[in-house]
Amino acid sequence: MPQLTANYSEALTKLIRSSDAPIDGIEVGPWLTPKKIRCLQQELPEWQFQFHASSFIARYQYWQGALNRLREYLSCTQSQWVSLHVELLPLHVYVLSSRCGLHLPPPNIEQTKSKFVRLLSRVKDAVQVPIILENLSSLPKEKYAYAANPSVIREIVKTTDSGFLLDIAHARVAASYQCVNVESYLEKLPLEQTMQIHVSGARAKDGYLRDAHESMQDNDYAILKWVLERSKPKVVTLEYFRELKTLRKQLWKLREFIDG
Repeated sequence: MPQLTANYSEALTKLIRSSDAPIDGIEVGPWLTPKKIRCLQQELPEWQFQFHASSFIARYQYWQGALNRLREYLSCTQSQWVSLHVELLPLHVYVLSSRCGLHLPPPNIEQTKSKFVRLLSRVKDAVQVPIILENLSSLPKEKYAYAANPSVIREIVKTTDSGFLLDIAHARVAASYQCVNVESYLEKLPLEQTMQIHVSGARAKDGYLRDAHESMQDNDYAILKWVLERSKPKVVTLEYFRELKTLRKQLWKLREFIDG
């Protein structure tokens, strides 16, 4: 039976203080400083912390101190693993396309894969915990679709001997961009390597499905059920940061859902 965790938020802290958070741990990321995380640990000493490094590879390419910073996060959280995005689109390509409508030519897929694998290998050599890789949802333009190609993600997870973090909202968005059924898309991902699952609610905006980190809806729970029948994750993590009542409702529903 997987553990249930949630991303840190002020709302989650309030639930914990009122003994109304049915979770086993808290996920934190680089949006919090190590100092802030240490303060949270002093405030919540009985809780397990996990570290999600998100877009670390993009920062690692351009920031010389990135590895030392990652080690600092892992030291203060004592995380059982570190999770990273499978980043196959350069950050500037992603930002210009998603925010400015400027759709630059994507880099060569083979060169991009090789570069990612090479950088990840260096990170693996530098840390003492397992690495798990998270699927991203790419961008709506067809020329960017390889960044969320399930076969490419599977290949990278296998090549690097990594675990897999399945983000269901990312998978829903990618499947919609590629005009395929979400279950068909999910079947091609390395579900057998799944160590962790991220869940949240996607929403439609400007004609496209987006990873909005909104509250989960019935179809989100249905897809999670489908995934849990085909994988054996150690952790399910709710990525929701907003209203306390909505957070509470989702956590208790997920607790009942996971406990069966």
